Amino acid sequence: MEARNLTLSLPSPLIRQAKVYAAEHDTTINTLVRELLQEALSREDKARAAAARLLAIAKAGPYFSIDPGSISRDELHERW
Repeated sequence: MEARNLTLSLPSPLIRQAKVYAAEHDTTINTLVRELLQEALSREDKARAAAARLLAIAKAGPYFSIDPGSISRDELHERW
């Protein structure tokens, strides 16, 4: 995959904290940003996929063929 440069404008204290964090974890700010973006986008993709599945289920309609309103109270509470 081709890499491209991106310029970010961040507050100085945040950059300092990121540098310390990256050094403590033997990585770079670039890698941290890339991983955070990938993680956020992955969560978004998963959420969209789940929403699409739920909408497909809802669109398919109910999974029963009996109208719940047609069941009497006695039938609902019938003991076996």
